[in-house]
Amino acid sequence: MNFTMVMIVCFSVEVCMAIFDDNKFDSYESCYEASRSAVSFMSEMYPNSSGEIRCLDDRELELYQEFIDQGGEPQLTNPEPEEELPSTDA
Repeated sequence: MNFTMVMIVCFSVEVCMAIFDDNKFDSYESCYEASRSAVSFMSEMYPNSSGEIRCLDDRELELYQEFIDQGGEPQLTNPEPEEELPSTDA
């Protein structure tokens, strides 16, 4: 089974992009291992961003690409918590 690394990078809560790696990995473990260096690189390139990396098999990649092609917006699985507004209870 092939796996593809997909990097989700968010520059704000509303501005995220998906970057699809052209490399194919023959196992989830090899994709995961490669993602570790990608995390370091992306952190240096975009220090004021948040993001995550997913290793998707061919079917998951097809579904995710279809989602994006149909206008879906990339989002983080566990987004940063939004700043809580002060309570107005009296």
